[in-house]
Amino acid sequence: MHLLRIALLLSIYDIFILVYFIQVFHRKRNHWLLYIAAVVIDVGTTLPSYLFQNDLFTILNMMVSVMLIVYLFFYVNGLQIIYAGSIYAFSLYSSRGIICSVLSMVMDTTVFDILQNEISHDIALALAIFLSILINLLIRKAVVPDSNSGNLINNKEQLRLVVIYLISNLVLLIVLSNGSYYIEVKQTWFSVLYLAICIVSKIWLIFVFDHTMKVFELLKYEMHTRKLQEQLSRQMAHYQSNKKFTESFRIFQHDYKRIMTSVNSLLQNKEYEKATQILDGVNNSMQQKLLIHKSYSNNFLLDAIIHDAARVCEERGISFSAQAYLSENSQISDLDIVYIFSNAIDNAIEACSKMSGQDQFIQITSSGNSEWDSIEIVNSFNGVLLRSGQRLETTKKNKDYHGLGLRIIEETVENLEGVLHIEPDQAAKVFKIVISIPKVSGLHKSI
Repeated sequence: MHLLRIALLLSIYDIFILVYFIQVFHRKRNHWLLYIAAVVIDVGTTLPSYLFQNDLFTILNMMVSVMLIVYLFFYVNGLQIIYAGSIYAFSLYSSRGIICSVLSMVMDTTVFDILQNEISHDIALALAIFLSILINLLIRKAVVPDSNSGNLINNKEQLRLVVIYLISNLVLLIVLSNGSYYIEVKQTWFSVLYLAICIVSKIWLIFVFDHTMKVFELLKYEMHTRKLQEQLSRQMAHYQSNKKFTESFRIFQHDYKRIMTSVNSLLQNKEYEKATQILDGVNNSMQQKLLIHKSYSNNFLLDAIIHDAARVCEERGISFSAQAYLSENSQISDLDIVYIFSNAIDNAIEACSKMSGQDQFIQITSSGNSEWDSIEIVNSFNGVLLRSGQRLETTKKNKDYHGLGLRIIEETVENLEGVLHIEPDQAAKVFKIVISIPKVSGLHKSI
């Protein structure tokens, strides 16, 4: 009966944690029978360890079973697997430490006696599971919402910090829990110490989570600031190009009447060859000016981004072509344009630059219908891709910073209720992304 109660309680906790994992990890498989199997695997693996009354064996058994489940059912890397196992065990055992300490003081007994008695052990486990669920919900509500959990899970440096904290505190909890088996006299000081350490460890976990989220936000803010600074420079260069182009036409307009008068005079005098030479000269001058100020987009800001990309590609010997047009009723803002296209085009240039002695190219095209604007960016790359589950990772050493680019694109497109489609072809060494943004509906209905 004792083991049956433990199995039921662990099943409740497993279902709750499994739902949390489904929110933060990408699933390999999706069927309710598989999730039942996951609960059975964990409970079936963990339950026998309670017979030995050894917390070290129980925690290790519990962690391994959870890590196995996460590996089987989700796209995860090694660090994420360890995080899943350690957060499961830490949450439960720190909560059990709080409950057992309080019960020992209320019942005027030892923590050892609480854990030895089947009834009090099961009550403590039930209350610990309830407390773990409550604190987990609090953290997910106030500190790390499910919508931002991916930022923590995919940030290796910060996730490593969380895992180190969890493992070190688990070791401490194991030492304290084993100590309860040796301190059998009614010593209130041990219960108070055990209670204080468990409470402090949970509070510090909240601070660690909060710190990791703030670090990510600072990284993202730094990336945004850098992109805005780069874009300001691009816009100034684009403005100067426009200004030079406009001034050249003003000069041409000023000379236009004089040139036409001269041509007309030559034609009247039947000096056709000289008239033709003048007209050819005007034509050549116009063609040069048009080439200097090539238009890639009907949006000034996007045109500035693409112009800068064309300049960089020319310097690096990358074949470049672009036509990217946005509808007048597109809901994309100037800031969104910077976040999406600046990062996407920079990534394409970086990918081409890693190729040596091969065809390097970037092609940008646009299309659309009554509801969507779509821009497709296709580029060559060296065929090397790094994945973290289903997510693509940067191949640069500083992954947390450089990997932000794609995450910012995804987040911005998602906020616009758009769709980002990524199609890497490693065999053909061609990388394609399609960015689709919905148009503002009913913009001209009142006209």
